[in-house]
Parts: sequence; C-alpha cells; structure tokens
Amino acid sequence: MTANPPGEGDPFVLLHVGDLHLTTPEAASARDLDAILARIAGLPRAAFDFAYLPGDIAEDGTQAQYAILRAALARHPDLPVRLIPGDHDRQHGTIAAFDALFAEIAGSPRGGGHRAVPHRLPRPEVEKEVRHFCYAETVAGVRCLFVDMVSPGYGRKGVGLDFRIGAPQMAWLAGEIAEAAAGDRPCAVFLHAYPDDLRPPQERLDLAGLLWDGRVRLVEMGHTHYNELAHDGRTLYAAARSVGQNEDGSVGYAVAAIDGPVTSWRFRPLDRTAPFVLVTSPADRRLATRPSTEAAAGLVRDAQGRIRVRALVLSDREPALCRCRADHGPWTAMTRVSARIFEGRLPWPAGSRVLRVEAADPRWPGHGPDFVDADAIEPPAAAGDAPAIPERPGSDTFRIGVWPGKGVRGDQLGPNRAGRQW
Repeated sequence: MTANPPGEGDPFVLLHVGDLHLTTPEAASARDLDAILARIAGLPRAAFDFAYLPGDIAEDGTQAQYAILRAALARHPDLPVRLIPGDHDRQHGTIAAFDALFAEIAGSPRGGGHRAVPHRLPRPEVEKEVRHFCYAETVAGVRCLFVDMVSPGYGRKGVGLDFRIGAPQMAWLAGEIAEAAAGDRPCAVFLHAYPDDLRPPQERLDLAGLLWDGRVRLVEMGHTHYNELAHDGRTLYAAARSVGQNEDGSVGYAVAAIDGPVTSWRFRPLDRTAPFVLVTSPADRRLATRPSTEAAAGLVRDAQGRIRVRALVLSDREPALCRCRADHGPWTAMTRVSARIFEGRLPWPAGSRVLRVEAADPRWPGHGPDFVDADAIEPPAAAGDAPAIPERPGSDTFRIGVWPGKGVRGDQLGPNRAGRQW
C-alpha cells in the first residue's frame, strides 16, 4: 500500500511535542504540556494521525514525574499518542517506570496497542534480558517505525549517554525498511536522536546506511532541544524544540506531513493564534527528493499550465478563506477537499520562485498578524543531480540552517550542542 498521490487522498500528518523533561506539577513544563495538549485536542480529530513524544518525558525517570503526563492525557482521552524513551527516562540506570507508562499508554487504543519486545543483549557484567520499546504500524499509507536507542545502552546519570540499537532491533529495522522499499511504501522512522549520536561507530554507519539505502522519507527526533531540519537529498531529518528545557523560542509543537512524493515540516508556536498552514505539495527546493523531477516535486502541470497546490490548515474552527499565489501575483482561491486538505490550481510560469498559501480565521479583521497565517515555499526550479551519500550520513552536517518561516533559528541552542548545562 503506497501513500496517496497528491490530490488522491489525505496526507500522513503527525504532531511532534518535544522533550518534556517533567519535574513537578507546578513547573512550567507541566503548564506548557497542558496548553499544548489542549491546543491539539481542540483540532478536528480527523486533522492528524497522532501526537509523537520522542523521549525524555521525565527529567529523572520517576513514577511521580510520569504521573504528570498521565494526568494531562487523562483530560484528553481520545488523543492518539506514540512514544519512545529518551536518555532521561533511564536516568538512574533503570527504565522500569517508563516501562509501566509504555504498557499503559502504548498498550491502549490511544497508543495503537503496542508492547515492549524482550531481547537478550550483552552487558558489561553479564548478558541480560532487555525490553525494547520498538514497534511498527502503517498509518495513512506510511510505514512508521519507532526505534528505541536507549534501552540497549548502558548510560545513566553520572555515566553519560550511551545510545545503542542492538543486533536484534537492527535486524528488525533492516527488514522493515527493506519491505517498505520493496512495496514502494514511504517510510518514517522515529528516534530520540540523530543516528550519528549512537555510541558504537559501526551502529552509526549501519543505521544511517539503512535509512539512506531504504530511501526513508522522514526521521523525526527529539534530544537536540531546538528546531532543526537536515536533508541529505533523500531523507528529511527533523528535530523539534523541547518543551521542558527550551532555549529556542515559544513552546509549541512541530507538524510534519508526507503527501505522495512530498515531505513537509513546520513548527507551530503556541503564542500564535489559529489558523496554522503547512504546504504539503509541491515540495520546497530545500526538502525536495533529488533528482527533483516534476513528478517527485509535485509540480506536474495540467493542460492549462497549472500546478496542484495542497495545504494542511489546522484550526479549531473552519477558515474563512484559504488562498495561494505565485510570487506577488494574484491570489487563487483554494477549496476544502477533505478534513485535512485545501486544494487549488495555480498557474506556475517559468521563472516563478515563491509559492505562498494563506488562511484566515473568521475572526480576522482583515489586517494585523492575529487569526491569519501563511506558509511560503520555493519549489525546485529544475531537476537536480541524484545525491551522493553524505560524508557523515545520519548527522546534522547537512542541516539546512536558518529558516524563520519554518520556525528554525539555526543557532543550535540546547544542552546537546551550544546551550547551557541543564
């Protein structure tokens, strides 16, 4: 089952809520979590597939800290959630508290009914059984693989990070990616950190090679604490801003979509009013799969020389308008074609550079920044060469850099790069 081509169904849409680092119910992280979940729960349920929590849920991995998330989710019982562990979820050398949380949330209808997978793995002292929080499911035609980089390692507070995959999980992942590629099914992988952060050098190369050779479309990550996009010509690596240890701007959540051959991403801050717009087709030149043919970039023209423009509009009420234009040309109205997508046909003359989609809430007075939002992309001008594998695959060396329209500051502020020591 392949993903729906543009114009023939809804895209896959996920909402990424960054590392929570929950401490106490009175802390800002708990208040921000409540605000984010309330904003998400206010959206039409058909507008997205699930909310993703990329690990580092609890600052010290304690039951009391996970109880904060349980209480927040209890206020929104219909909200679908997917989660994996981060290094803070085993701060004191045990992941038992996260295991209990996973069994409760992931093992429920809201979490897809997933279970931890036991494996026997080598350890410094003696081989022991380890529970992997890895699982797979197909959502909106996309094969989603959730990978545990934490449980196979030995890291704990005072010792440091020790991200690993382990042979059983690596073999499982290789099989899943190969099967998705053979079936021409797009694949998204969910990690806590970049593959380059794995401790064993061979595992770094093995995982990055699997993602490259399998043409995985999206790798969604936490850990960095800042918004970052890195695209190697095949795969978009996307990291989202932390909720609990944030040095990167307003808290919020990231929105990612796979719409036929096009992958898109944008951060939604909570200090902005509805609506929120994400262009899901055509592709931006910075994120387009290379070689960027018209078909691969979503730029196939009809008999009148028009391209199909598709956009996801997230809001708690129906937009009063949604429209698109090329550069500074006239606006073209877009119409709702599903619970997720607005579409329009737009003339795209040779030499056009910027495609802009704008949506307005019924409360918009016709001026000012509140209750109106826009996403702007730059579609590829021409087909490019097929990419060569990067020198350090699975790392941030090919990051895109500053992109304010997508919420990417590019300064890498966070405890894992250039931020303060949390």
